[in-house]
Amino acid sequence: MMHDYQQELILIKNLLKQNPEGMSVTDIAKALKKNKNTTGRYLDILLISGQVNMRTYGMAKVFTLSQRVPLSAMLSYSKDLIMVLDNESRIIEINDNFLALLYLTRKEAVGKNISFLKSPEVDVHELVNSLATTPSEETETTLSFQVKETGERIFKQKSIPTVFDDGARGFTIILSDVTGDIMRERGIREWEERFRMMAENIQDGLLILENEKCTFVNRRVAEITGYTFEELWAMDPMTIIAPEDRKKIKPLVDPRKNLPSGLAEFHGLIRRKDGVYRHVYVRITGIEHGEILYHFVIITDVTDLQLKDAALVESEQRFRMMAENIQDAVLIIENDQFVYANRRICEISGYSLEELSTKNTQDLATPETRLMMDELYRKSQTCTEPPAKFQTWMLCKNGEKRCIYGQINSVRHGDTVSTYFTMTDVTAFAQREQDLMDRIAALEKRLAADR
Repeated sequence: MMHDYQQELILIKNLLKQNPEGMSVTDIAKALKKNKNTTGRYLDILLISGQVNMRTYGMAKVFTLSQRVPLSAMLSYSKDLIMVLDNESRIIEINDNFLALLYLTRKEAVGKNISFLKSPEVDVHELVNSLATTPSEETETTLSFQVKETGERIFKQKSIPTVFDDGARGFTIILSDVTGDIMRERGIREWEERFRMMAENIQDGLLILENEKCTFVNRRVAEITGYTFEELWAMDPMTIIAPEDRKKIKPLVDPRKNLPSGLAEFHGLIRRKDGVYRHVYVRITGIEHGEILYHFVIITDVTDLQLKDAALVESEQRFRMMAENIQDAVLIIENDQFVYANRRICEISGYSLEELSTKNTQDLATPETRLMMDELYRKSQTCTEPPAKFQTWMLCKNGEKRCIYGQINSVRHGDTVSTYFTMTDVTAFAQREQDLMDRIAALEKRLAADR
């Protein structure tokens, strides 16, 4: 019976081959001496299996023989991996590319049920699991193979229901290698994840602008400005800058101008959402890539540093005012280098500040007191001795000697040793004391002579 059925299909195909312009069901039935219903069923089989084509002219249906490429030729020329299976998942045909992936010969694959397919180098369980049920319609998915020598191979899989020449059903598996694309996507995602981790954990704010439109802000920007992410996305970043500073930064992100050396810096104020102003240090880098102009804006909140600097400046000003208006001389040495002297020591010594900067304390001492002053200075440098008092003679620029009463003290800050000299000119007292001693001595000498 099956033989007769196949014979009828062959006869119909031969008829259509002899009549390339096409034949109707009636014409074919007359030529075969069959009734139209039986002939129609044969034509349905050929139509479903793709062996004939049908065109409709009004109520008439005209059939022609389809021009088909042999399956073996199609499998050979395709770059994809192709496998054809019957309804019971037995391999009917497989191309060389698929065999090469599985490290199998055609004899080892054709006729085998896919579930019993064993590859010496490739794990095929994911492929087998994807074919657990025969697809009733075309499906598409992604699967991967673990290959011992080359690692993971990733494919886009299409499962297409197929009808064979004899009307039997099966399906065709087509695998397209997308390993390179997937690996590149994974690499990009990994780099994006690293970038986000870095961007979210730095202490600076980061904004990325693409053609002047904000496309990325990190958590720190929200902390500095007080705005939420949603608000930052919706607003123009320029509105954060204090109005008086916008004219400074606007040219730096102007797409019509190039940044000098690719980097621009800006110190100014921003106005937070709560109205509080903050001092910021902004660095902007511009990079043009294709038709997109990127601006990377890094924001550092320097408000606390500004306040500390202002406090230091104010403290230094107070110190200088105090040091310049006291009657004692003040000299500061750090790591054996002169760093400060007040006006009073210049008045006492006769040296200018520039001249004093080239000298050390021993240069100011008279020869007979230098060893003493050197010893006091050396002990003070240990920063373990209490402040030491001294009385010595200072050798002035004009050669005059001045009697000095003072104190020396050293403190350490990290690697810096600062030594402070405070000195009072007691020359007048010393002279009066010497005059008194001279008068007493003269009186004692006269009394001794009278005896």
